[in-house]
Amino acid sequence: MTQTASAGDLAALEARLRALEDREAIRDVLTGIARGTDRYDQALLARYIAADARLDMGGKQAMTGADFVANLRAPAQPRPGRMHIVSNARIALDGDSARTETYLVSCQDVFVDGVRKTRMRAGRYLDRLERRPEGWQLVERTLIDEWGRIDEVTEAAPRGRHAGLPVPDDRSTGWVDPAA
Repeated sequence: MTQTASAGDLAALEARLRALEDREAIRDVLTGIARGTDRYDQALLARYIAADARLDMGGKQAMTGADFVANLRAPAQPRPGRMHIVSNARIALDGDSARTETYLVSCQDVFVDGVRKTRMRAGRYLDRLERRPEGWQLVERTLIDEWGRIDEVTEAAPRGRHAGLPVPDDRSTGWVDPAA
């Protein structure tokens, strides 16, 4: 004997599937912003951060998404390395909006007064996202600092042949997202 799914069962299944798809799309936004920041990829950042977004990164004042994207430019001499790692994303969906809490660790090789140093920062992003015609986008972000440190580099491992670079020169450009 075969059973046919009721309209209610199908509606519930469709709602569960949409929630899973939304959560995965939101994770793409979170990791896309990290990648865009590390690779100075303004096009990727503009796709995932709404121009009218409000970003409070703990500095003197908040900025708009458009300002963040416009001001993130690759330096003339790219830094030896930078990486933003996001994890532990908790996502609360509410229709076409969502709130997230995401852990982050930022590692950057920097020069301070001509001295090479490693800057590490850990914290959490409290984000609000909306489904817009372009897809899910960040519309509000607050950075919660947990800890940070800057250490002088007294010895560094040699770099391999494939160093990270800003777009479009980075080897990963177009690797997983040909539209980027």
